[in-house]
Amino acid sequence: MHQKKNKIIIGVGAATFFFGFGAPAILNLYLLSINSPLVLQFRSSLMYISSIFGDGMILPIVNMLIVSSLIKNQEFISRLIVFLSLFFGLIITLYFHITQALHGLVNWSMPKPWEWNFLGAWHTLYMLIVTSLISLFYIVLILNFKKQKKLHREAVLITLGIILFLVLLKVDYIGTKLI
Repeated sequence: MHQKKNKIIIGVGAATFFFGFGAPAILNLYLLSINSPLVLQFRSSLMYISSIFGDGMILPIVNMLIVSSLIKNQEFISRLIVFLSLFFGLIITLYFHITQALHGLVNWSMPKPWEWNFLGAWHTLYMLIVTSLISLFYIVLILNFKKQKKLHREAVLITLGIILFLVLLKVDYIGTKLI
């Protein structure tokens, strides 16, 4: 059972890396090699610190810690909790994408305000999954805290990782009010 848990945890880290950074980076390099206007005229994933270090390193580690914590606290997970997590993930994802469009923050996934392409849909789905997982962690953390009256060390590490990611995001968008 321990080996299965480790495979799940490592799988989540690998999936987070691949879908958040790996595949977009490979596409970014390919589009550069063919001189695509999409990467020559717009910012792409390899131009964002939050993509390289956030999606490439921080979020895979954070998500691995989250899944490890969730496995230990499965008793708090129900259909209602999963639904609430998806709801909060959707709200967070919509907030960031609407803010991007309202501020005209065009890039290779939204070359015109309010017009997302395949990359925009990819990022939206990825962000929805990640923010839903993070939401699930915090809901379970609150339920667990109510029961045990104790905050676990991984909660601090996960929160610091998320804060670091948000700082990197802010660095990418200095001068823009996102959060």
